[in-house]
Amino acid sequence: MDEQMIKKLLGLRIRQLRKKMNLTQFALGEKINVDQRQIAYIEGGNCFPSLKTLKKLADTFNCQIKDLFDYEHLTQNRNLEDEIHRKIHSSSARNLNLYYSLINAIENYA
Repeated sequence: MDEQMIKKLLGLRIRQLRKKMNLTQFALGEKINVDQRQIAYIEGGNCFPSLKTLKKLADTFNCQIKDLFDYEHLTQNRNLEDEIHRKIHSSSARNLNLYYSLINAIENYA
């Protein structure tokens, strides 16, 4: 896994944990004394947080630093998305209509 992918997955994980706590980027930034724009950069996978910031994030999320790098489920979801995209792009018009109907039915049910 290259550095850019690690930054992207770490950012997704931090966003997931932030949202789980119902915090805005601004509120999280205030909690850990980091500018909201820096939180946005981190969550966007555009920069890697310092060790000090990682520690503050872990404390805020009540976890260990290593838990911030627990994004196996995110890569599994990404693989699923990629597979769905491949199937959609290689489908006939008839199947695309069927997929669309199924997605609408699922969204209306949920």
